[in-house]
Amino acid sequence: MLPLPRTVLVLVAALAALAVTPGAVGASAGGQRPSVTVSAVGGSEITAAVRLYCRTYPPVVSAEGSISAATCVRRTGRAVPSITHRGALRLRFDRPGWRWKARYESTGTSSRACRATRTMRTLREGVFRLPRPPHPGTYRVTLVGRGAEGRVVAAITWRYGTGRCS
Repeated sequence: MLPLPRTVLVLVAALAALAVTPGAVGASAGGQRPSVTVSAVGGSEITAAVRLYCRTYPPVVSAEGSISAATCVRRTGRAVPSITHRGALRLRFDRPGWRWKARYESTGTSSRACRATRTMRTLREGVFRLPRPPHPGTYRVTLVGRGAEGRVVAAITWRYGTGRCS
């Protein structure tokens, strides 16, 4: 067997440790998977169903270069919660520096007018404005967040009146 450079052995050992650390996959700074909360101003609050969480680990740097790793956890068992509200909603996520987008798809029609993607506006650190869908109706809303730690995909159902996209 050929001897491997020490740096390569260190990198392999670091990646192996990440792969077998209990709870490392999907763990956050607090040791838990992320939670995405959606609420109506002065009204109800739901916890979105997190469908995918990809964690990006810090790179291991050596004289020969750097290597980093990412791990994704899919969660499919949880039902998608629903909320009914006519105005914009608030999304809360307790990690700094994240950006969010929402993808709306009507549950009642496949019309292009009833699909949209919108960027959420940051109201303050960890709080974002989820704008109303393009037309009244019921929508499956996919929430996609990105930050230094990785990526989160969550889902809710939003009932926003009745009309063109019901």
